[in-house]
Amino acid sequence: MLDMSPLRDDVGHPFKASVRANELLEFACHMSNFSLPLLLRAPTPTQSSLTFSEANPRDLKRWISRLPKANLGEMARQLYQGLTELNQLITPSENRLQLLELLRPEVYFVCKHLERHFLNQAIVLDERPRKVANLCQALQNHLATGYKQIIQQVAPRYTRDQAGLFSTALQRALHGLNGPLIRANQLYCPVQDGLWLELHQIYQIARQYQLHNTPVEEPLAHHSKVLSVEQTYVIALLMGCSRCNQMRQLNIGKLADALEAWSPLVKLQLPVTESSLFALDPTVDKPPLYRTLFSDEQSPRLLGINTYALAEAINQYLALPDDQRTPSPLLIPTGINTDLLQHLAVAWGDVAERTFQRTAGQGTLKLCIGMSALHFYVAGQKSFSELLQLNSAGSAASFSLKIANDDEDDPWASAFDTQRGKTSSHLLPYEEIEYPKNDSDNDSLSNGQHTFPTFDLNIVNHSPGGYCLAWQREVPQQLQAGELVGIQDDSGQGWSIAIVRWIRQVRSGGTQMGIELIAPFAQPCGMQLIREQQNSQYLRTLMLPEVRAMEKPPTVLAPRLPFQEGNKVMINVAGEERRASLSNRQVSSASYNQFEYQMYDAPKATETEKARPDQEFDSLWGTL
Repeated sequence: MLDMSPLRDDVGHPFKASVRANELLEFACHMSNFSLPLLLRAPTPTQSSLTFSEANPRDLKRWISRLPKANLGEMARQLYQGLTELNQLITPSENRLQLLELLRPEVYFVCKHLERHFLNQAIVLDERPRKVANLCQALQNHLATGYKQIIQQVAPRYTRDQAGLFSTALQRALHGLNGPLIRANQLYCPVQDGLWLELHQIYQIARQYQLHNTPVEEPLAHHSKVLSVEQTYVIALLMGCSRCNQMRQLNIGKLADALEAWSPLVKLQLPVTESSLFALDPTVDKPPLYRTLFSDEQSPRLLGINTYALAEAINQYLALPDDQRTPSPLLIPTGINTDLLQHLAVAWGDVAERTFQRTAGQGTLKLCIGMSALHFYVAGQKSFSELLQLNSAGSAASFSLKIANDDEDDPWASAFDTQRGKTSSHLLPYEEIEYPKNDSDNDSLSNGQHTFPTFDLNIVNHSPGGYCLAWQREVPQQLQAGELVGIQDDSGQGWSIAIVRWIRQVRSGGTQMGIELIAPFAQPCGMQLIREQQNSQYLRTLMLPEVRAMEKPPTVLAPRLPFQEGNKVMINVAGEERRASLSNRQVSSASYNQFEYQMYDAPKATETEKARPDQEFDSLWGTL
């Protein structure tokens, strides 16, 4: 987890995020005596020179050319010290901007290459990757601080001829703050105190001077050559209302790369209107919220965010057949998959309302993670092959001699070295070798007698639809948003099926996650894909019951691959094999698909299953 202690400026005073709203409103209304930038966190320069370079672009370029790019640690150290000194340097805004522009790509180079140390790791980071993540946060915060100093210097005495300088500093400051915001989301950590308030303030300054839509050249952009202050601000706002805690870490990074291309489709509305799905109070250190969560009294000072055009563009793209999606009016960068687009279309397209009220909880739940573990425990800790009642694949191999060409008129039949008989009994004596079965050779049918780990988690709160659970110890690496889990209460009566909806790290320490119940129980089974030449192996699947009260048909939870809509499959339940077809895919996540299915024929018992005397009544139990 990142260090979430309050950030301090170089003077040593912690930033007070809870600035009074009436003060901010007064500042915004009296632009002739502009004081709003003074609330930005930036030190007052006190030094007249730099120790590592002369304070001019030519000398700084020479210093940058000598940075050891092959040694990221040393390069990061030098950049960190250089930025710290630069933020203490007394220099004109024009010169400061030139120096920062030279350092900026180097900072992003280092941060990008250091990500491998803390991304795609366990959710709770060990000490070393946590320090690397904090270093990246600090580098980009120091870079943003330099641009904020320019804003502080220029805003009170702004003139038209400074428009290029001022708009660049505003855009760069927002872009610099977006980095720590995105990284906090990737690590499921709280955003640092004051960051949202600074983002809001910088945009309000740009809007006050009519610079918010001025195009600014952006060499670090992925999909365009220019980004305005408003577009850069919208990137942050979209990150704030994308429900990133419900997304996988990799997808959060992909989303961040795509947002600059999508930001022109989002409208910021002042004053807020009925078409604003989200809104924010620029005087408060908070991300956007649904507009309906604000009171009427708050409306006059709200900034509205209309995301409907973007959500509609995503929905139109998803409605196209696969072969018609390229080219698309909506730019879909590489790596943006259908699951992520569906998530974003929902997040930006309508208000999410909680179905059930939460109740504070107590006690613990036992939890297992992943399809393999869930299948194992739902099946009563039986091995997969035992559950399917399949013949063991590990019996000793049996060999016999087979004549390659046994024709009556074989011209070689009379050769002296071929007339030894037609069976292995005529061979020379040999030693039988029995090769033991290796369980790892066949994961889908492995006995898996080893037990899967379970975890006892404290209940923070609960509702009929799910739980908020707290991890008190180390979080396993396989835990991800969208992962299947099984839960069992203290009574130990059966396992319920759930999915991890969100993950977050709390400031008080520890990790919390929200899980949504999918079904109170499931039927463990195996499913294989029927092919013309050879069927696939059986893979672990779970059959979920029909919920008639909610008009939900029976479904099956299956691995992401190889199963798709329209596939013909064989389902094995306790040794009974039945043909079926997969139809509507209701849910798709990074770890599983949920399909509706239709059975074709009556159960076909495998050779290992014997008829039961009460079998004739099986169809009766469900109707009584």
